[in-house]
Amino acid sequence: MPQRWRRSAAVAVVGLIGTAGLSACTAAGADDGDRPLVGVAMPTTASERWIADGDNVQSQLEALAYDVDLRYAEDDVPTQVEQLQEMIAEGADALVVGSIDGVALKDVLADAAAADIPVIAYDRLIRESGDVDYYASFDNARVGVQQATTLLQGLGVLDAAGEPTGASGPFTIELFAGSADDNNATVFYDGAMQVLQPYLDSGVLVVGSGETAFDQIATERWDPKNATARMAELLPRYTAGARLDGVLSPYDGISIAILEAVDQAGLPQPVVTGQDAELASAKSVAAGEQYATIFKDTRQLAEVTVQMVHALLSGTEPEVNDTTSYDNGVIVVPSYLLAPQVVTEQNYRAVLVDGGTYTAQELS
Repeated sequence: MPQRWRRSAAVAVVGLIGTAGLSACTAAGADDGDRPLVGVAMPTTASERWIADGDNVQSQLEALAYDVDLRYAEDDVPTQVEQLQEMIAEGADALVVGSIDGVALKDVLADAAAADIPVIAYDRLIRESGDVDYYASFDNARVGVQQATTLLQGLGVLDAAGEPTGASGPFTIELFAGSADDNNATVFYDGAMQVLQPYLDSGVLVVGSGETAFDQIATERWDPKNATARMAELLPRYTAGARLDGVLSPYDGISIAILEAVDQAGLPQPVVTGQDAELASAKSVAAGEQYATIFKDTRQLAEVTVQMVHALLSGTEPEVNDTTSYDNGVIVVPSYLLAPQVVTEQNYRAVLVDGGTYTAQELS
């Protein structure tokens, strides 16, 4: 467990706090003139999921009578560093950081440690720093496994229960990965390749471009424009007659870009995976276009994160459920990992509509 937390308790606690009942608790004794301040640094507003993350964390912290300084750096690392420096200078009592570059924050987090400010890495692991107290995220290796499994199910290699069907292919696929500066991207990739590699080795799957290494398929900043550019380089072999059966896509923005590129080329829709259940992809899944996405309920992630902040500033230890998986190169960061959910045309109503993420009208 972390060795620091030198800051004295900033909040007196009334009652107990749990991940399902945060809004029922408030920070006792806090008033508008003397409320603990939490800095929340998020990467970008270009992705709707990060907007939801910021809104959820802010609203839940404010429900507990914290002041919140929420900032987005629009995927610019120097801007995020500057924002964190300003939060530290302004006397933040805790920092929640959704990092842009997982290795670029070492110096500014050292400044936070010197000021006794606890740091929670939000969804993306911050690497090469001993000044990260906790990590809140999803089971990212599981996300990769789920993405690869849904790709195989869409191709008919696995059945709905995940069992082999005996289909021998060969099925031609292409692989896309996330941004190399995001630790999650490599975890997703490793999880997916754990599932796909045996089928690549046996010849059931064939990568048409031959590009399978992470550095060959990474998408800088997760930017759909970069995915579109790479897809444009890959498409000529398929417009010349080869069939593209499936694409492993790590994120919905990339998935939509791939589907649009394929459609513009006049090719049949391949099986395409995704992640985040963003509205455009949720509608695409409901319409039977994008085959699947992985839903990560950021409301739950916000609850876990806010619980961590509240515990730290109350002088207690946050709840964690993983103390071995996330070695950031300096320390193993105690973590709370949530379960991701597969969303397909068959279950999107139960997961996304009945779960309150979207209305049926939004997905029609």
